[in-house]
Amino acid sequence: MATLQLQLRCCMSWLLMVCAHAGWTGILGLTFESDQPVEAKSLHCPTGFISGIRIKYGRTKQEDRDLYDFKLKCSNRWTSWSGLHFKSEVEDKTWECPAKQYMTGIEVKRGRREWGDRDTYDFKLQCSGVWQSFIGMKFSGEQENALTECPSGEGASGIKVFRGFVDWGDKDLYEYELNCKSIAQNLASIRGLPDLKMLGLPRNTLLWDGEQLGQWLEALGLANLAPHFQFHNVNGGTVFLLTEEHLRELGMHVVGDRLYFIELLTQLYDDIVAWSSSLGVQLATHPVPPLRQLGLSLQPTSWSVKDVCKVMKAVGLGEYMELFVEHRVQGDVLFNLTEENLKEMGIEKVGDRLLITDIVQTLYEQVTGWQQQEVAKPQLLQLTA
Repeated sequence: MATLQLQLRCCMSWLLMVCAHAGWTGILGLTFESDQPVEAKSLHCPTGFISGIRIKYGRTKQEDRDLYDFKLKCSNRWTSWSGLHFKSEVEDKTWECPAKQYMTGIEVKRGRREWGDRDTYDFKLQCSGVWQSFIGMKFSGEQENALTECPSGEGASGIKVFRGFVDWGDKDLYEYELNCKSIAQNLASIRGLPDLKMLGLPRNTLLWDGEQLGQWLEALGLANLAPHFQFHNVNGGTVFLLTEEHLRELGMHVVGDRLYFIELLTQLYDDIVAWSSSLGVQLATHPVPPLRQLGLSLQPTSWSVKDVCKVMKAVGLGEYMELFVEHRVQGDVLFNLTEENLKEMGIEKVGDRLLITDIVQTLYEQVTGWQQQEVAKPQLLQLTA
């Protein structure tokens, strides 16, 4: 086994040197060895970056094998499974980056339970520089964890998975590395965006009002859509939340135009992420108003309908307060509120629905984060000129 381990390390070292110029980050550094030939599979996005990952786990009782397989989401399309040997599925989990974000890093933790010879792994993605939660795969007996990130100004476009097996103890061991590529080069390889400076538009697109967004649409040759966007209160803070269904609702009935626009939004978001990264700040869209100043509890699930309406008024959506009262939306259901619910309540404007759901999501993230006050807060790029 020692000979195979040495050969494996030499092989990986050579592989990393060869792939360094191709943008591979290098393996994470998890415990890895094998008595058998190492199984290695790669997945790549043909264009753009990884926006999600799907992982399935299988457990064979007779062989005591712990088997994982993977597929990637590239923009809006899923790849095939990697093709690692797999059977006896136990669970299947998916994690997708928030709207228009993409994967820039991965953290993996390894668990081992000697009774039953179980080797388990769980995974956490970094999306556009922000670490998400662990996916929540079946996991026990944590042994170690390791992570890797793409360099600044780059995004992950591929992943490579290595699987080894050690006979003594029936150990299934895995290693991983990411392939990263330049955001700027990716933008240059696709249809270019209008020059914001020449248009006189702020670089921070989150600041755009409806009129400025209309100016950008005109530069794209989509001026006929600007009135629809303005009527529905879509601006720079909500445009990145649009889906193809929203675009259809906004009057974009030509399929090719919708797909083209979604791709342009992805490019525009990539551009602002790269710009904010160069400044060393994190993007922030719709800050939640200061709850204490509004006389509200820091536990939104205890809010009355009147309390919910205070937040609505504070974010400039007071016109919908009567609808929230009529439909008895209080704190204990606030985090279950969907855009479809808002539409059913009578909120017809796409931008307003997106703003409400985004603020509710931001509030949820803040509430769950209040349990970790000792963690330093990152600098935020706020919506100020």
